[in-house]
Amino acid sequence: MAYVALYRKWRPASFDELVGQEAVSRTLSNAIESGRIGHAYLFSGPRGTGKTSTAKILAKSLNCQNGPTLHPCNSCDSCRSISDGSAMDVREIDAASNRGIDEIRDLRETVKFAPQSGHYKVYIIDEVHMLTTEAFNALLKTLEEPPERVLFILATTEAHKVPATIQSRCQRYDFRRITVDDIYGRLKLVMENMQVPAEPEALRMIAVQADGGMRDALSILDQCAALMTGDTLTAETVQQLLGLIGKEWVNKLADAIAARRAADILHHVDELLKNGKDLQQLLSELAMHFRSLMIYQAAGTIDGTELYTNTEEVLRHQSKMFSHERIMAVISRLHEAMNEIKWSPQPRITVEAVLLELCHEPAVLAPSVADAPVQTGQDDERIAQLEARLSQMARAVEKLKELGAGAAPAQLKKKVAVSKPLPPPASKAYSFPAPDAAAQNVWRQLQEKASGPLLASLGNARLLGMDDRYFGLVFSKAASKMVVEKMNRKSIEGYLLEITGKSLGLYCSLNEHPSDPPPPPLQKKHIEFPEFEDFTSNDIMGGDVDLDNLSEEEQQRLQAAQDIFGGHIMEIPPEEDFE
Repeated sequence: MAYVALYRKWRPASFDELVGQEAVSRTLSNAIESGRIGHAYLFSGPRGTGKTSTAKILAKSLNCQNGPTLHPCNSCDSCRSISDGSAMDVREIDAASNRGIDEIRDLRETVKFAPQSGHYKVYIIDEVHMLTTEAFNALLKTLEEPPERVLFILATTEAHKVPATIQSRCQRYDFRRITVDDIYGRLKLVMENMQVPAEPEALRMIAVQADGGMRDALSILDQCAALMTGDTLTAETVQQLLGLIGKEWVNKLADAIAARRAADILHHVDELLKNGKDLQQLLSELAMHFRSLMIYQAAGTIDGTELYTNTEEVLRHQSKMFSHERIMAVISRLHEAMNEIKWSPQPRITVEAVLLELCHEPAVLAPSVADAPVQTGQDDERIAQLEARLSQMARAVEKLKELGAGAAPAQLKKKVAVSKPLPPPASKAYSFPAPDAAAQNVWRQLQEKASGPLLASLGNARLLGMDDRYFGLVFSKAASKMVVEKMNRKSIEGYLLEITGKSLGLYCSLNEHPSDPPPPPLQKKHIEFPEFEDFTSNDIMGGDVDLDNLSEEEQQRLQAAQDIFGGHIMEIPPEEDFE
């Protein structure tokens, strides 16, 4: 007897054997039991999900000698002829090769005749979306009002291409992709019936590669059974047949990307090519692996969600090595690479370049704060300082509110400064420590943030040094020093605050031994107090104040202002001293 392919041998023969389409089988079963059989059905869904099989099951259920019945006997003449395609009352039409108006006109002529041996005359039109517009128009009237005991079943993988006028005349049933677990269970049943042992991992790999289609899964299983060299179907056999990269190699590549080991990446790619692996498949499986990491990071293992890497230990370990942002960037770059290698004259170079790009971490793939080591001690110290400062300011504000507004002193002998500049160095010969790695890193980041004339001027500068108060640069050209110091001081000091988290003053020099650097710009704060609306700027910033003759209330107000703005009282020489 001639060999029968597994997908034909194991085609469902009843609604009970239909896998993964419980809603469809239950609805059709209820219709048969109640006698409410429609005259036209539209079955839509992906390939290999059971559309044609369901159509034949429905035809057998209606034409079985015991029918209409939910359980066709599959042994009577009608059931056997429908199964082998020789039934006169069940006509299966391939619309891909019979898509013209002439074929539909022939169909319209034959539907007039009554069934010969069964109860119903059934027309199964497969891939109905391939019919021409004229053919659809010719079918409309017959589909809407067919003769008695005539049933149309239209099957398609692209329901959106079927005209709305056709769909409105049919009962539509959408077939969904069959889950990996359902396919795995069916494959296990087939192998047990064949009395061939199979590794669970091998069957699961086939179920994943079938992409929701039972026919594809059985076809792959048929190939693997022919390729077997031993008594057991192993995962290695399936991997060899399908050309899969394998989870072991994918895990190695992911580890190398995380650790930025470029040499290991190139070595792994070379080994895979020597083993005859496909580069497109490599990128595809790597993207599926990072999808698993993305899902695991977001929600852990979810029931019903098939992950490429189903070992939770691997997911837990590697999800700690990548930030969420980096995983998303890697997946995006891998998808771009899949399109690039289709047109690349040298796909290997493209793949190696992409993997090295992921390894060497360009700007788009820069690690987030989650990737960087957390300096807990320094962060806690800074937070404590900020909290203390905030508490001090809150107490001072409350004190000012309690005191209320009052007139400023009229007799002025000294000026009050509420800003807090850094004190000048103790000696005139101020020198910076030799630039270390941290200072060089700040200098590099400062150059990256600059642009235009500022960047050109910084090109004529050299790092002088950095301490806790100042950031020093030495220039070879006076013009560049002027552009940086006079025109862009605020911008640079803002960059320094952003980079270092410290309020550093900028110092620019034209020689190796600078004099005292100027203090950094005043940290201006704007706080509104409605109680002080009658104050003038001269009351706060200028005028002679006899501190010894201030009243207790005025001294408290002055002290509260110092607490808020962080200032101190200092003598300011007359204006002629500045000339």
